[in-house]
Amino acid sequence: MRSRLLALATLALVLLLGGCAHPIQLVPEPTQLVGQGGANKIDRPVVLIVTDAQLSQEVVSPGGGGDKVSYKPYKDLQTGMYIVLGEVFSTTRLANSPQDPRIGTDPATVVVTPTITTTSHSPSLLTWPPTVFTVSLEFAFRDTSGARTLATVRVQGEGRAEFDEFKSDFSLSAKRAAQDALARMLKAIQEQSDALRRWSTAARAAGGTAP
Repeated sequence: MRSRLLALATLALVLLLGGCAHPIQLVPEPTQLVGQGGANKIDRPVVLIVTDAQLSQEVVSPGGGGDKVSYKPYKDLQTGMYIVLGEVFSTTRLANSPQDPRIGTDPATVVVTPTITTTSHSPSLLTWPPTVFTVSLEFAFRDTSGARTLATVRVQGEGRAEFDEFKSDFSLSAKRAAQDALARMLKAIQEQSDALRRWSTAARAAGGTAP
């Protein structure tokens, strides 16, 4: 009888707390990305555009126990995305709009606009941190005018964490997913590096109009 009352009390508490959005972070460990690009970088400038609206964007997705988690994916991943591009390109800059003067006028400059989508869930009825988290990351590589898309690279990272792990870090599955997505993106860009290098060379030779 006592165990049944305890179970009912626990269920009532879960229902009472259901719907809460607990803040977590997707910030990966940047040092694990540094040095992974190798020495043969693309000798061209690249500009990562992350807008103020993206930096302030808050996402809410499911956790466990009927609760939810909230986070700011662009803010949390901005540094990691910048490092990834710096591992592939010789010169990396950050801008907050397509009109930002930091983009410059070099016709060989590659402009990158990211898109981040996420999912999360947990089968637990008693704990709210998600045990499974995914980060889908897309980079659109364009010329400085934004009129031409040179390449679009998409990857998905996944992170998993069980109770014994995340009880000391509620963001663990999210951080692992972010780390996985960034590592996959670095590798995927490297696979496109020859095409990006050829385009930039042709654009510079043609004064901004690549074939």
